[in-house]
Amino acid sequence: MSFYTSLTGLNSATAQLAVTSNNIANVGTSGFKRSRADFGDIFSTSPLQKSSSNIGQGVSLKQVSQEFSQGNISTSGNSLDLAITGDGFFPLKTPDGLQDTYTRNGSFTLNDQNNVVNSTGQRLMAASVDSSGKADLTNLNALTIPPKTSGEAVETTKIQLGLNLPADSAVITADFDRTNPSTYNKSTALTVYDSGGNGYLATVYYAKTQNATLDSPFSKWQTYFFVGDTEVKPALQQATDNVGSNYFVNKYGDVLPKSDPRVVPSSGTTEMYSLDQLTDIRPSSPAKAVGTALPAEVYAAGSFVEDPTGSVSFKIKVDGATEPTEITYELQETDKDPQVLARHLEIAINNVMGSLEDTEATEDTPAIVNARYGITVEFDPDTAKFSISSGTTGDGSSISIVEADAAAITTLGLEEAPNLTVVASTTEALRGKPSLPAVLRGEVMTINTAKSVQVTSSNKDFFVSVDGTVKKIELPFPTTYTNIEGFAKALQDEINTITDPETGRQVSGVTVAFDTKTKQLSFTTGTTGSNSAIQVTGSADWGLANTEMQFGATTDWKKLAQFTENGALQFVKNGEQTEDATGLSSKTEWWPVYLDRGELSFDLTGKPVSPLTGMPFETAFLQGGKGALTMSIDFTKSTQYSSAFAVLSQSQDGAPEGELMGLNIGPDGLVNATYSNGSQVSLGKIVLANFSSPSGLRQVGDASYLASASSGSAKIGEAGSAGFGSIRAGATERANVDLTQELVDLITAQRNFQANAKAIETSSTMTSAIINIRA
Repeated sequence: MSFYTSLTGLNSATAQLAVTSNNIANVGTSGFKRSRADFGDIFSTSPLQKSSSNIGQGVSLKQVSQEFSQGNISTSGNSLDLAITGDGFFPLKTPDGLQDTYTRNGSFTLNDQNNVVNSTGQRLMAASVDSSGKADLTNLNALTIPPKTSGEAVETTKIQLGLNLPADSAVITADFDRTNPSTYNKSTALTVYDSGGNGYLATVYYAKTQNATLDSPFSKWQTYFFVGDTEVKPALQQATDNVGSNYFVNKYGDVLPKSDPRVVPSSGTTEMYSLDQLTDIRPSSPAKAVGTALPAEVYAAGSFVEDPTGSVSFKIKVDGATEPTEITYELQETDKDPQVLARHLEIAINNVMGSLEDTEATEDTPAIVNARYGITVEFDPDTAKFSISSGTTGDGSSISIVEADAAAITTLGLEEAPNLTVVASTTEALRGKPSLPAVLRGEVMTINTAKSVQVTSSNKDFFVSVDGTVKKIELPFPTTYTNIEGFAKALQDEINTITDPETGRQVSGVTVAFDTKTKQLSFTTGTTGSNSAIQVTGSADWGLANTEMQFGATTDWKKLAQFTENGALQFVKNGEQTEDATGLSSKTEWWPVYLDRGELSFDLTGKPVSPLTGMPFETAFLQGGKGALTMSIDFTKSTQYSSAFAVLSQSQDGAPEGELMGLNIGPDGLVNATYSNGSQVSLGKIVLANFSSPSGLRQVGDASYLASASSGSAKIGEAGSAGFGSIRAGATERANVDLTQELVDLITAQRNFQANAKAIETSSTMTSAIINIRA
């Protein structure tokens, strides 16, 4: 029996030698785990035998197990080389996709399908991730790293060009021809992309069309846009302010942004107006009643033929008055000159109209202001006609001359005729807008206005000038007014009693008010327009010590001219230019105002005036049926200085498909790819597998393992979480074989083998001796 016992020892020593040799052989294998041979003694007995007298029958190999201790980390230049620091295995899927394997060997490459695989073609599994990088551990797929993006190409819709266009560039008058550089000043080029990421060369040409002048202080450039050889026409563009609010224009040429509460945008079909054509500026005018021409027997050689005598009488109704007012004027000797008569008659009319009492309110009707101011009378020697104009300007003004007596008809030409009646215009712009009165604001009062105010000898005097009538007035003193408003009313009444001693013109219509917030007096004339003027000087108590003459203003308005093209009136329907007026609204009060297509404008300082938002272009259909592009170009960062042409900034929002530029794998296994188009994509998260008993895994070669009943099923988790190690990219885990230990084990196995061989030799010698005894 000893022979067979020693034989088991030889087998065990051989097995240990084989395991040790395998460890030594795989010392350079990444992720290899050292094997260990586990032995057990053989002992057998029966129930009737005395166990204390039994002898063991040798040794047997129980199992070859792996020691999953951490191996050293070795760096490499391959970003797909991965090492696990801590517990866990890389989950793999066999090429046929039927079997799951596990390994610590992190030497991976890409196959022809862009899957991350090991040397045997087994694919590395990874979990899908959301935008925050959180992994879905229930959804594992083979990790794929696309060499280029797919579906991430971005179509160009916006182009930004910041240029400096030289201010001294010559104006180009020749028709544009891109093949002839003399028909444009400058050009720029860039690449734009369609939805598939295909690039096209886009070129923009610039031709200066206007230098700034006194009448039009703007320099203008025309742009021409080409994609390849296809010209892209500028689209219709509404003018905007510098914050992008669309401009609208009313019938008086007032241009306001949509954000202004006065603007009520139009709808449906509207007339088309161009911002550049709002140039017909006119002063607002009053309603004017014009008499008939005086015959030669009445007027000749600059004067009346006969000396005017007696009186003239007629009735006048001005600016919406409910009833006409009778005017009677006694002719004077100096009135033989019609110009003098006009001045005298003007004074007479204003003295009467300015002193009309208001109609008091009743239960059924409100109070009515009857007084009218600033009516003018003129005589035109060229036409021999008298004219009487309302005191206000604009389409709201009106005038009517009726019931003229025979003297008025003969002397003034006020024979009943359509020209003697001008009504207010409620729809069409004819005479513009109301003009402004003269307004004087005093300084802050130095007295206490919260209580009663007192007029004393030191503050009673006021020097007043209204529309050329000048007089010193004084308020009664000593007088105490219970409040400042009472003082203002007394001063107003005193001003409106002033009469010019030379002409007899009476001042009327001046209003005096007190602003309780600013503690200032304000004076407003009843007349309006640039001929209105007022100045009131008085004591510093009233804030009137340092006042200056203030003037009214005659307003301007712009006569609208509808845009035409090839002689046809143009309209806008649903944002598109058309000649079709179908659906034109008659109630529009604010019309959209448009820029000239493709035009850039700069002011005298070189800053852009228009457009102040991106310039839209019509859809560009690509050659060969490759699709279409709809783009706009933002020129708002462009300038026009005297320096040379320069591209200050240039960009576009399109992008081609990106080529893989870099790969980053984090310690948590998150795989991020960077592509040449600037996109960064999270491709997935490399997860780890762990087992209840890793030593129970079944080896299948190539440092790979299969799960077994002894190891338990794989538990999947994220790297760095509890029970799982972290991942280090660009490195591999070396074998955990200690060569010194293996050499010692090799010597031990050798001695064990030698000892067992010696035992066999001894047993053989003993057996021979027994045989020789018989001999």
